[in-house]
Amino acid sequence: MNKKTILYTVLALIISSSVFFFGYKKAYDPQEVYRVYLDGESIGLIYSKEELETYIDAEQESIKEKYGVDKVYIPNNLDIVKEITYNEKIESVVAIYEKINDKAPFTIKGYRITIKGVEEITDEGSEMTDDVVVNVLDKQVFIDSVDNTIGAFIEEEDYEKFLNGTQEPIKETGTIIEDVYLQNDILIKEANISIRDKIFLNTDDLSKYLLFGTLEEQQKYVVKLGDTIEKVAFNNKLSVGEFLIANDQFNSADNLLYEGQEVTLGIIKPAFKVVEENHTVTDEVKQYDTIYEYDDTLIIGTEYVKQEGENGLSRVTRKMKIVNGDIVEALPAGTEEIQPTVSKIIVRGNREVSSIGGGKWHWPTAQPYMISSPYGWRWGKLHQGLDITGTGRGSPIYAANNGVVTKAEYHSYNGYYIHIDHNNGYFSEYAHMDSLKVKKGQIVEAGQIIGTMGDTGFSTGVHLHFGIWAGSVHNGTSYNPLLFYR
Repeated sequence: MNKKTILYTVLALIISSSVFFFGYKKAYDPQEVYRVYLDGESIGLIYSKEELETYIDAEQESIKEKYGVDKVYIPNNLDIVKEITYNEKIESVVAIYEKINDKAPFTIKGYRITIKGVEEITDEGSEMTDDVVVNVLDKQVFIDSVDNTIGAFIEEEDYEKFLNGTQEPIKETGTIIEDVYLQNDILIKEANISIRDKIFLNTDDLSKYLLFGTLEEQQKYVVKLGDTIEKVAFNNKLSVGEFLIANDQFNSADNLLYEGQEVTLGIIKPAFKVVEENHTVTDEVKQYDTIYEYDDTLIIGTEYVKQEGENGLSRVTRKMKIVNGDIVEALPAGTEEIQPTVSKIIVRGNREVSSIGGGKWHWPTAQPYMISSPYGWRWGKLHQGLDITGTGRGSPIYAANNGVVTKAEYHSYNGYYIHIDHNNGYFSEYAHMDSLKVKKGQIVEAGQIIGTMGDTGFSTGVHLHFGIWAGSVHNGTSYNPLLFYR
């Protein structure tokens, strides 16, 4: 090969190498694009994130019309990430939109509101209520719904006066609301809300949901001849308070029902705890005590009235705490005697303590007292006794009748509690006491101090849980204790 041929060969190799090199560089020029991920999986590349967002917004007129919004946003499970690529295929925003449209819900701007759960005392013990999450486009819808729900537990007129600062001072008796608040923490966060999620657009629907925990139609009942509000509520596992909340056309258990009338039997499941703290002054009858004197000269079983009793009248001031319409605490703040009581004195022959309960039952607490929770259904469960409060921690608890103490101990739920067998078919139960004054096996007499008022165990305030059972406590049949004091 001559020198000329060699030179041409070298030049040809240089030229071909240059073409290959520059061709390679041109085919692999880097470019800035956006990769679109749906549920973490890549579905393609586009040149412009803004163009895809604008196209999605333009295509969703039906969503804008339904929710009354001006803009629609990408799905929450869609990510658009900037990256540098070389020779990968770039798709149109229309093609990417079609991949998204049937697989992922678009979003609109709104507010995700979380109502945090709180500790709740139940018959089974202590537990945390569930968080409740609701979505709204307008915060005012939520605010108005909260006011409506509060109005289910507090008289609207009283609540308005509290908010406006126009409550009249108490002259002799009456009530002043000192504070109203929600026990739950509420978190309000602006968010892109999926159109597949429930979004509350009006106050009525959200108010119903916050009160009943559902938007489903509530069960109805047609009133029969002889029905009363108390009877209908009890037979359908409702408290009177729950019945009145579900049927706001009534304001008292004494309201009359008529045959054929339709009422609602919805069990309320409030999303939050409405707490009302108030200062109340009431005039209350103070029942006279019966004092027994014993005369050894009289035959056993004979007796006579030495002095008739007269009821007194006391003006009682209390600090009340009410949660969702239920009294959880009633702390005495003062008592003024308006008219003193006169004890009834009965003289009996040859005093003897019997372990068998007699016909007359003794009230188990001091006076003045109040019943914070009656016997009956509440929150779908039967409250098998009375919750009695208003006499203060450490005040005496009395045996309701003669009998034998079968239990006097501490339990994690009942706190300090006592069971008494009255040997006449009935048992009585006393729970949440601060201290015990008797022991198991001890014979007690009606009116004898057996313990003191407290709030031990699972208790929301100072009170006595008092129950009367036939057969045995908890395994027998419970009765409304008030039936024994008529």
